[in-house]
Amino acid sequence: MKKINIKPNRNLIFIIVALALGGLAALLAVNYVQKTVAERTKDDGETVIVAVPKQSLEQGTQITSDDLAARPVPVDLVPADAITPDNYDQYVGRVLRAPLPQGAPVPGAALVPLYEQFSSVIKAGNVAYTMSVDETNSISGMVSPGDHVDILLTVDEDHGGARVLPLLENINVLATGNRVGEQPVDPENPGYSNITLELAPREAERLTVAGKAGVLRVMLRQSQDSDSFGLGGLTQKQLLQKGSQSSGSQGSGVHFIIGGKG
Repeated sequence: MKKINIKPNRNLIFIIVALALGGLAALLAVNYVQKTVAERTKDDGETVIVAVPKQSLEQGTQITSDDLAARPVPVDLVPADAITPDNYDQYVGRVLRAPLPQGAPVPGAALVPLYEQFSSVIKAGNVAYTMSVDETNSISGMVSPGDHVDILLTVDEDHGGARVLPLLENINVLATGNRVGEQPVDPENPGYSNITLELAPREAERLTVAGKAGVLRVMLRQSQDSDSFGLGGLTQKQLLQKGSQSSGSQGSGVHFIIGGKG
């Protein structure tokens, strides 16, 4: 009987050996990582309480207090400018410049003030609308970003004199001049000649037409008041009639108080 010699395939042997070494290396690497993590997170290790996201956050997310939780993190994993329970309120309302994974310490550098990304201030479906104001309409420059205002429209009628109409109510002020959100007032240029409002597109449409139809007047609301004032509009004739009726038989009409320098 003829003897058959079988020669081993060297290439196949090399592949098998390479796969075995690769598997061993992967096993050792995983074991090392697990051991390192366990050492860094063991109970007797030094940790720092920092603010972390409760869930992964996308770029452009405006941070609220509900997005963050306090968690102990190994001190060598904490960035130098990490947000902590002691300073997180300084960062609430800011915007993420990059995505942030759940549970990761939040570095202060990852958050930018709203005025550095103005479009993120606007709620979805709304627009920013800038209107010119003078000393009267800016309430002597005392309207600030974050305030809420109402807008009245005054038009001249052919036979009834002036008519005042309520146009918009409880409108959020996004900016005064170039100042937005927490941006500090420029001491060299504290005044402004326009304000930027957050409006629904239809409100912006109405305000544009109103600016051509008559005179606009801005009224500043109390900071916590969001109720409707229930204004129904008033004509000059109605005002004078009411003034005449309230004066009784004296017939003194409407009393005007004119300010001036003392």
